[in-house]
Amino acid sequence: MAKGYWISTGTIHTPLAMVPYISRLTEWLPTVGAKFLVRDVQCDVREGSPGSLNVIIEFPSLESAVSAYESTDYQSLIELRTPHSDLTLSISEELVA
Repeated sequence: MAKGYWISTGTIHTPLAMVPYISRLTEWLPTVGAKFLVRDVQCDVREGSPGSLNVIIEFPSLESAVSAYESTDYQSLIELRTPHSDLTLSISEELVA
């Protein structure tokens, strides 16, 4: 089964205010079978203007990535994040050759 991914880019405006979100997200991810693959707050942007943050989180499947995003738990975490950042989040499926 192909894995699912959350891919997020953007800008954090108040880094210290993001600590509660990051702490709770880090604790929550293993409970939904997910893990960080990339977490870079000062990425080397060569084209475009996606911001300096890149995060990729891996899930066991696309369905689990969607389910985790739509969960009540994660929806409450969004409320901790949005006042302090401008981020995009896309859900993608692994390319299986």
